[in-house]
Amino acid sequence: MMVGSILWNLLFAILGAILTLSLSYSGHTTSTTSIKVGVVFLVFYLFMYLFRRVMGMALVSNSNGSKEEVAFEDATDETLQETSEREEGKQGEQSEDQIKQTSDMVRALLNEEE
Repeated sequence: MMVGSILWNLLFAILGAILTLSLSYSGHTTSTTSIKVGVVFLVFYLFMYLFRRVMGMALVSNSNGSKEEVAFEDATDETLQETSEREEGKQGEQSEDQIKQTSDMVRALLNEEE
């Protein structure tokens, strides 16, 4: 997947070629300037192509990463909800004697710290 269209490649390459032509025309022969303009056009075209390609891959991988993060968050929320529901169910299963023993132990530990 790529970002943008081939028009970006052409505009970037033409801009580089015009810049090279304007800077090189007065100091060199026509054939030398033509070769430089052609090379710059090709290099700028390929550079923009690679840039668009990399940006397209980065955006695709970034959107996949965010989808995975959302899926992970949803799974975590579901797991926490299931865990809390199980814990609530276990509280109803404990006998009053177990609850009283646990309370006494906690009070004893708190009194020891004072």
